[in-house]
Amino acid sequence: MTELKIKKVENEKELKQVFNIRKKVFIEEQNVPVDVEMDEFDETAEHFIAYIGVTPIGCARIRTNGFVKLERIAIAKEHRRKGYGTQLTEYLIDISKKDNKEIIMHSQGYVKNFYKKFGFEIVGEPFYEGGIEHIKMVLK
Repeated sequence: MTELKIKKVENEKELKQVFNIRKKVFIEEQNVPVDVEMDEFDETAEHFIAYIGVTPIGCARIRTNGFVKLERIAIAKEHRRKGYGTQLTEYLIDISKKDNKEIIMHSQGYVKNFYKKFGFEIVGEPFYEGGIEHIKMVLK
């Protein structure tokens, strides 16, 4: 497996790359409405981008309040099932632990077992966001 480089977004070019990945994954593939995917939290969240070489292949964002929330985790379709989602999730968990706050996420229903591997547990009942089933998960 080629090495994945993950970094915090530091400029407009990198943020554009993040938005392009999210557009392809969530808006085009999953038919999430643009106004749901691109929201007001994009202005204040910390964004992260994952590269193979110079090619952006994954992204995520983190919001911190009374808790740390992992959001918009995505890997470009042609790079899935190669371990990159695992590497990106481990990175996000590692940097989130520094805040000593509860780490949560709203996982899409079909990938909840993926996040269980990292210690996330389901809290509550499924709900719909952007027309897709989600479930709240908390890292124990």
